[in-house]
Amino acid sequence: MDILDLWWNSNQELQLREVRQQIERLQLERDVRRMNAPDLAAENAELRLRLGLLVRLLITKGVLTAEEYARLIAEARPTTRSDAV
Repeated sequence: MDILDLWWNSNQELQLREVRQQIERLQLERDVRRMNAPDLAAENAELRLRLGLLVRLLITKGVLTAEEYARLIAEARPTTRSDAV
């Protein structure tokens, strides 16, 4: 592993940390706004649809493979205590 790989990995970890922090902030904002369940369900369904379409487009265009996407998702998920043991 060369210095460029180390920098890339470090940069990716920093970006993942920032995304996790943004998600936590959004969750807090959601709680503060106290959106009702049907609104949240509709928003969630819309976001899932858009994400699915975006991922399919990226894979179709060859920007990333399904395996790369799966690996990135696995890496982005926070570990639980049982995972860390």
